[in-house]
Amino acid sequence: MRHVPSVGTLTRVLVSASFLIALVGVSGCASGRIPFTQHLRDRYGLEEGDLKNLQYYVSGDITLQRGFRREEGEISGTHRLVQKEEGVVEEVFLAAGTPGIATEVGPTSIAVSFEPGRSLTFGSPPGDRDPERKYTLSARRWADDYGELSYDGKTYHAVQGSGHVWLEIRAESLDAVKKKKKVLPGMTLPAE
Repeated sequence: MRHVPSVGTLTRVLVSASFLIALVGVSGCASGRIPFTQHLRDRYGLEEGDLKNLQYYVSGDITLQRGFRREEGEISGTHRLVQKEEGVVEEVFLAAGTPGIATEVGPTSIAVSFEPGRSLTFGSPPGDRDPERKYTLSARRWADDYGELSYDGKTYHAVQGSGHVWLEIRAESLDAVKKKKKVLPGMTLPAE
């Protein structure tokens, strides 16, 4: 005769399995990436050297576009002037999770390079009082979710929600930086 588990036993097994799956999921997140904020920078006392030793990642896709027109004229076989107009779009694309390194550091910004010799700036506006504000893609100006910025010495437009992309770091990276820091206690004069 075969034993059939009771409904209570099945419920306990399902609850235990769900708890185990949730526990594994939470522990997996513990070593994952977290948003880089001004609060983290201040809390850990991260200076330029520290910031240049962290590995950065972008939280989402970034698309930069640059369009321009070119007009040309040529003489046809029938001795007429034929005018040609071309529209060209240059595009720079960074996929979510693309790694980069800090090349320049400002008080509330970091220039991050994703290829040699070129970088994008991410930051938190100095006037923003929210310490949890993420370091998002910076531009000279934003209008209707499109940002105008300079990349590789040319003017591009950040499109398709690129302005909502922020920098991320791995949580364990902060722990490594924190362990390297030595806090000096200071010195006092001996008592007389």
